[in-house]
Order: sequence, then C-alpha cells, then structure tokens
Amino acid sequence: MKFRLFTRHGRRTVTNGKKQHRPLITFKGEEGKRPRQVLIGAGVFVLLILLANALRVEPSLLSSAEVATVHDNGILKVGVRTDMPGMSLDGDGLEYALAELLGERILSADEKWDRRQDAVKFIPVTPMTAAAKLTDGTVDMLFCMMPKGGSTGFAYSSSYYEDPCRFVFRKGEGQRAVKNIKVGFLQSASTSGLYVPTGVYETMLDSYLETHPEDGLITTYKYNEDTIDLSYASYDELFDALRDGEVDAIVLNDLTLNKLDGEGEFDRSAVTLGNISYAAAASSATPALTSLMDVLLEELRQNGTLSRLYAQHGLKG
Repeated sequence: MKFRLFTRHGRRTVTNGKKQHRPLITFKGEEGKRPRQVLIGAGVFVLLILLANALRVEPSLLSSAEVATVHDNGILKVGVRTDMPGMSLDGDGLEYALAELLGERILSADEKWDRRQDAVKFIPVTPMTAAAKLTDGTVDMLFCMMPKGGSTGFAYSSSYYEDPCRFVFRKGEGQRAVKNIKVGFLQSASTSGLYVPTGVYETMLDSYLETHPEDGLITTYKYNEDTIDLSYASYDELFDALRDGEVDAIVLNDLTLNKLDGEGEFDRSAVTLGNISYAAAASSATPALTSLMDVLLEELRQNGTLSRLYAQHGLKG
C-alpha cells in the first residue's frame, strides 16, 4: 500500500469571479498568530523531551565503571595539544574549556570530591603520541582536534567544532578557479606538530574528486610507468611545492591556516572540500565518557554556552 502526503487547500471567490486557492494554514500576519504559537509550543515540547531524555541517561552514565575509575583516581586525565590557537594553546582554548566542564560534571557526582581540587589533569600530547597515550591508559580522554570517526578503536562524542578544509593558492591567486590544476596534500603520516590525524586531508580530497570529476583536478602523475601522487611528508614540503610551482594549490584546514598566517604567503580559496568534525575521544572500551560529553554538548548548544565559548576563543561558530 502506498501513502502520499498532501496539503489540503480552501477556496475563496475574488471580485473577478475567478476562484483562487489559499492555504488553510498561514504563519503570516494576525491570521498566522495562532499557528505560530502552536509551532513555538511544539518546539518547546520537543526541547523538553530532549532534556528529559538527557536527565534519564546521565544518571546511568555516571554510575558506569569508567566513571567509577575516574572517581577512584579523583581526577579526569585529558590529553591535549599545546600548539593550536583558539583550541589548545598554553593552557587556554575551547578544548581546555570543554574538558574542564566535563571533568566538573563527572567529579561533582562523587561525594568525596573536594571542589577546591582540580577536576582535570591536562597531559600534553602530540598528533603522533595521542593515540598511544589513550591506548595505554595515560589519559582517559583526548581533546586534541581528533576527527570524528577516525579510528574504530576509539569512541567519539558528537562534534564540538566544524573546521572548514579548503583549497589554498599562492599569494595573489586566491580567486583562481579550481579547475584543471595540480593539487598537493599532506600524507597520512607526518612528524609535523600540526598534523591532523588519520589522513583526513587525503580522505576529503578523494571525496571531492569523486563528486567533482568535471573539474579535472590532478593529484597524481606518471613517472617511469609508476603512478606518483602529489602528497608531501611535512608542511614545509607542502608549502615549498606550492611556492615552487610543483603544484597549483594545496588543501588545508582553516585552524592550521590561522596558525600559519604570517609564516608563509598564501591565499585561501572560497572553495571548500567540506568540514572536519572534531570530537572528544575515549577508548572504545569506555564509551560512557564520550556519551556524557554528548549530554553536556547538547546542553551547551541549547543554552548558548558553546557559541559564547567560540567567541571567547576567537573561533567561528
């Protein structure tokens, strides 16, 4: 049996004798006042349902084994970077703030916790050490620009920040069309402290190529019957290739470009490949911690705190 959604319309007669259709429901003017009130009421009802669900879920999560371990330790151990303005730089940034809020939420459920004590112990990590420190238990969680879903060995929260990834040209060429050009990208492994884990650049570029085959973008070339891709092992090599004309453009995320402003001459294209979604990560064996982060993030979105944190740390919401 097939079902079809439809809208019923009323009719009215106009002065020229012709009939004109008019929707039975309008949201405009005085006539639409009541429907607007109903719509607002429905929105409030849905919000209350979401909050009620969160209130039911949170006690269960706070009684989990992984939270009990945090209570036993008396502190939440969080791995953070120390080199990314706006996110995590010298003890300040969005990721530090979010980790603090989560730590306080978890520890406040422990009657033995003295609120004068720190809720979070911040442990510096790099993109090359973060996974190992989470796996060996050095940290309970990571707040270090981890792309959501980057590893099956981790449990991820919902995204707390969306970072645009875009094409980058030489200085003065920012308006150049993204057509029939050679594009360089960072390899999936790098010793650079700026490296975003899991080869997210290559993944996003591959996806862009699949959806824009008509653009004629070149990311590989032939050499002695071998296929060589235009990938580079470090940011220095990547920008050298752009400056020297080996490639016409490269792909990078905005937060990294913000950090590199002033260190090299480049222009950002308005054309993006999509957003990198950053999420808190925990071991897949301890998913309650990231689930609690989900509850907290929903509250922060609804009450406007997350937007205020973006503004406080110079981030675009």
